[in-house]
Amino acid sequence: MRAHRLTGALLAASLAMLLAACSSPPASSGPSLLSGNVGGNSVILLQPYETGTAGTILANGTGYTLYWFSEDTPTYTACDDVCVPQWPPMTGKPEVVTGDALPGKLGTLYRSNGALQATYDGHPLYTFAGDFRPGDVGGNGVVQFGGRWHVIHLG
Repeated sequence: MRAHRLTGALLAASLAMLLAACSSPPASSGPSLLSGNVGGNSVILLQPYETGTAGTILANGTGYTLYWFSEDTPTYTACDDVCVPQWPPMTGKPEVVTGDALPGKLGTLYRSNGALQATYDGHPLYTFAGDFRPGDVGGNGVVQFGGRWHVIHLG
C-alpha cells in the first residue's frame, strides 16, 4: 500500500513538472524576431536602431541587428543550409515599425527552398546567432562561408 502512495506521489510530481515545462516560454539563445501573419502572409517588422558603437543600424522589430552578406545578389542568396544556423534569414514580407521610417527600399526574394526572404536596398537580410541582446553587432566584419558579413548602417 505504501509503495502505491509513493508511486502515485512521484507520478503526480512528474506530471506537475511536465506541465510547468510545457507552459513556460522556451529559453532563447539567439535573436528573437517580431513577426506575425497579416492577411495570411508572414510579416517581419524592421526599424532603425541606435547602438552605442555602430551608430544607427537596421534592426528587426525587437532591436536585433540585421546583416547583409557580400556573396549575395539582389536575386540570389549564397547563404544556404550550411550557413543558416549561424545566420538565420529574415523570412517574410518586411514592413517598417509604425512611426519609424527607413531611407532605403524594402523588398523580397525567394530562397532556393521557396521561402520569401526580406531585402533592404537589394540585400537579403539575416540576423546573427552570436548576437544575444538588441543592438549587439558581433557579426559585423565576420569572414565566413566564403564572404564577409556587414551591419546595415542607416546613418
